[in-house]
Amino acid sequence: MTIEELRGDLGQRIGKRVEVLFTRDGEPALEISDLYQPSPAGFGGQLQLRDGSRLAWELWLEDGERWNFHASSIHS
Repeated sequence: MTIEELRGDLGQRIGKRVEVLFTRDGEPALEISDLYQPSPAGFGGQLQLRDGSRLAWELWLEDGERWNFHASSIHS
């Protein structure tokens, strides 16, 4: 999976266009490995929607077969 594919997948899950993916520290994610987390196995970070709002997000594999997703607003 590429950054672009993940951005598209997250956009479908949220129902809005995702413009940019960031690491948990707020740095631009350049590679999918920048967003990987070993435990629980999955990915996470921040994202920016087309309207400029930011969300913290997590996508993790549960029971080795099902992907769970959670996103919440980041208030500045």
